[in-house]
Amino acid sequence: MHNNDTTHTKTNQELEILTDKDKKGKERPWREKKLSTILLAESYQRLGFKKAYRVINCGTYLEYKSLLDGTERKLNKANFCKVRLCPMCSWRRSKKIYGQVSKVMDKALEDKEYRFIFLTLTCKNVEGEELSDTIDKLFHAFKLLTKRKQVKQAVKGWFRGLEVTHNLDETSESYDTYHPHFHIILMVNKSYFSDPKYYLSQAQWTSLWQDCLGVDYTPIVDVRAFKTNTKKHISKSVAESAKYTVKDNDYLIPSDLEMTDNAVAILDYALANRRLVAFGGDLRKIHKELNLDDAENGDLVNTDNEELREDLEYVIERYHWHVGYKQYLRFDCP
Repeated sequence: MHNNDTTHTKTNQELEILTDKDKKGKERPWREKKLSTILLAESYQRLGFKKAYRVINCGTYLEYKSLLDGTERKLNKANFCKVRLCPMCSWRRSKKIYGQVSKVMDKALEDKEYRFIFLTLTCKNVEGEELSDTIDKLFHAFKLLTKRKQVKQAVKGWFRGLEVTHNLDETSESYDTYHPHFHIILMVNKSYFSDPKYYLSQAQWTSLWQDCLGVDYTPIVDVRAFKTNTKKHISKSVAESAKYTVKDNDYLIPSDLEMTDNAVAILDYALANRRLVAFGGDLRKIHKELNLDDAENGDLVNTDNEELREDLEYVIERYHWHVGYKQYLRFDCP
């Protein structure tokens, strides 16, 4: 079957290997994420965490709806574990968040001519044992920030995502420390930039954040306007805010299993039972109006940015993870 988005190669035993490409021709990283998921499961096993079993079995089965003309396909069923650090689930969750934020923003712009601001709020790097308490402080500080008079009158809605990076640069003074920070999209009226009553400069945002965070240093705050003149500009900014909470290569270090296990244990504890992404204000109302499911804990098969034309005929294709080949192989071949 010829397919612009999907091609198949044969092993010497005539087994069909999955190659799944998006509409831009970029290959989706199923195999890469599955291999990383196995590394995480092995770490959980060494740590004695029961969730190792759930993780090792994540993404072992993929079912697609594939159009008969071979031009398009969409994931139809899969078994995802939804463990917070799972690389497979983190990737799917990031796609879902991207899809939902894009839909909510598009809907907001249909109703009124808003502008959007991309805001990054940070704090100093911290040691692993301080990470959980520091994230608590960040959430508390953000809640205080949204209640400030200047912010309440200027901001009509917001999306907030937490990212945690792990410094693995051995030459750095902050080697093996963690950097939790927020990526935020703010929705403001079009007049925000020209009305001094509402406009907040970078210095003002920094002062407000420092005060809410309650620190004696000046935290780095980045604030910039979205370019909304093209879909490409909007997509780039949305992608920045819908990043993975923590990238798997920040805690899966094949050359250092001890550091891997330490990082996994630290991050697993620090991120447990938290709302890592959230909508607020009018963006939250729009999310509800659109009847979108939970961006964080919802369905990871349908990511809200992968659509298939249902009026065309399709076939079902099924793949499973082969432990020996370390590949996804089709097992319903004719």
